[in-house]
Amino acid sequence: MIFVSACAIAGVPVRRYMPLRNIMVVVLGVLVGSFFTAGVLDNLSSWGGALLVMLAYVIVTTSVAVYIFRGLGYMDATTAYFSSTPGGLGIMVIAGEQAGADGRLIPIAHATRVFLVVFSIPLYFVSVVGVDIPSMSGLPTPATSYPDLKEIIILSGCGLAGFWLASRLGLEFGQFLIPMILSGIVYNVDLVGTPLPTPVVIIAQVVIGSAIGAQFRGMRLISMFRPAIAAIVATAIMLAVAVGFAQLFSPILNISEDALLLALAPGGLAEMSLIAISINSDTPFIATLHIFRITMIAAAGPALFRLLRNLRH
Repeated sequence: MIFVSACAIAGVPVRRYMPLRNIMVVVLGVLVGSFFTAGVLDNLSSWGGALLVMLAYVIVTTSVAVYIFRGLGYMDATTAYFSSTPGGLGIMVIAGEQAGADGRLIPIAHATRVFLVVFSIPLYFVSVVGVDIPSMSGLPTPATSYPDLKEIIILSGCGLAGFWLASRLGLEFGQFLIPMILSGIVYNVDLVGTPLPTPVVIIAQVVIGSAIGAQFRGMRLISMFRPAIAAIVATAIMLAVAVGFAQLFSPILNISEDALLLALAPGGLAEMSLIAISINSDTPFIATLHIFRITMIAAAGPALFRLLRNLRH
């Protein structure tokens, strides 16, 4: 995304190939649905209090960030809304475009957020908490496993059926949402037990990231300044609220403060999980709450926007 964005801003004639991008949106939906195994759902029931804290965190930080992007970032209401969620970079860009937002400004906000969080959280643990974070290059890499033929057919069916249903229903963001639901069902009932192959996930990330970056064609650096400043302010508030919530609710929920902070931190699932592993924190809990947040934002974010827009009219 960064490379293509730089090329687009520099005047290189890049453009999006929408059919390929739409296929990768379906793959992304199947991928997110694969997180919802029976074990994850069992954990969700035992972490109900933490899920409520996460819900409150998303509502509070998104609400505050909307005002920041509107006032400081000079964004219209639709673009500000989809720029303000504490997660879901690719998802919010796709949903925002379909809702009429400026697809060039949303990735600036989310990319700035992710960068600052990934930089700030380890610094916080080292300088404030006093935790030593070892080099992550020495972490073991799990062996790559691939679905068998039956699982490939089932997952392909989830993607194709989800794409067809989304086209028939005209559901906003349905190309992601319906494959996610179908994938979650087949993983939850153990029809499929193997995650998507890593190369497929990487290809999907590269294609979607490149499609996002291509939108910056013809955009001047000066026009990116105010959204980036607004994103820095919004991210600082998100981090402050995460620290405050972790300190306030960890004794009540009987969850360690570092685990709750990493679960709430508005960074990427992979990055926060790596930090959790490196400091021997509760990685399953942290990963589960990040998955819950991603899914909640993906499923409820566009729907809530439509509801608010209808109420205004």
